[in-house]
Amino acid sequence: MKKISTLLFFFAFLIIGSAASAQTDNYFLGTWQVTVQDTPNGTVNVALNIERVDGKLVGKFIDASSSSETTISQIKEEEKSITLYFFAEGYELILNLKPVDEDNLSGMLMDSFTISGTRVK
Repeated sequence: MKKISTLLFFFAFLIIGSAASAQTDNYFLGTWQVTVQDTPNGTVNVALNIERVDGKLVGKFIDASSSSETTISQIKEEEKSITLYFFAEGYELILNLKPVDEDNLSGMLMDSFTISGTRVK
């Protein structure tokens, strides 16, 4: 009887753990309104669109004022964050993002500029 209880507990734990992992894996998917504070060009507002294609995250930034798009060249997934690599204004830039709550995220651009974002519903 003890073995059966132990096995049931193990399988329940495994199912709960995989469900939590799936939620983290999909947290960043969708469109986000992102604000970059205090850049040399002032405050910058862009839309960030992230989707999963063939098991990998891909994305792009869309500047509402000019309708220009910047493709993200690489997205690295960590347990509770992602790192985006992209080229803009002739520079390779790195943006780290992490969840704040269900519909908000925060991060840093090049470890210098504060990022905040809100999910577009």
